[in-house]
Amino acid sequence: MSVSRATRRQVASLAALGAALGGAALVFSPETILESLAHLSEHPVLFVGVIAVLYVARPFLMWPISVLSVTVGFVLGVEFGVPVAIAGTLLSNSIVFALARYARTDSGIVGVASRSGDRFVETAGELRGIVSARLAPLPADVVSSAAGLSELSFGKYLLGTLVGESPWIIAEVIAGASMHTLSVHGLGHSLSLFAAASALSALLLARPVYRRVRGDRPLGAS
Repeated sequence: MSVSRATRRQVASLAALGAALGGAALVFSPETILESLAHLSEHPVLFVGVIAVLYVARPFLMWPISVLSVTVGFVLGVEFGVPVAIAGTLLSNSIVFALARYARTDSGIVGVASRSGDRFVETAGELRGIVSARLAPLPADVVSSAAGLSELSFGKYLLGTLVGESPWIIAEVIAGASMHTLSVHGLGHSLSLFAAASALSALLLARPVYRRVRGDRPLGAS
């Protein structure tokens, strides 16, 4: 089976991008950089400025977004940490969404991914689809990329990300605030949070998937 020129070009581009991002992730370790920010608790305005830059840079460093939420919780506590972490998460994920939207095309493997995303949005609905994807224990950047490649509107993307990511963000900020010494190594969520979020994600998708299987009209943007 022959491979199209667009597919070959996209595979080469993605491989080069992956190599570049992987190299950046090896050079810029989140443990070293973020743990050095722990002393900024006495300078919250300066910390917010620095962490905002890191939220923008995070997708290019391939850091999990949880390490930033935990750091925010450790330095700012729960009361101020939650809104800062939510704003930073929306900003960071929106960068990935925008890059994927720019790369959207109808050809090659990117075209296949775009059409798959469109079918998911058509089946689940815009808001329901992104909320369920954010609640599921999936990598944030994978969800953001898939959403950007689909025809999901940016407004619904932001709202769905806010709703679906909030439980994870709150749990991470609380975890950071409860630490005596900041450590972003080996972070993980409790089994109960994984189970509850996954169950809610499946529940949100159950009705539209059932309707799709039955051949009924999809929910559209509901």
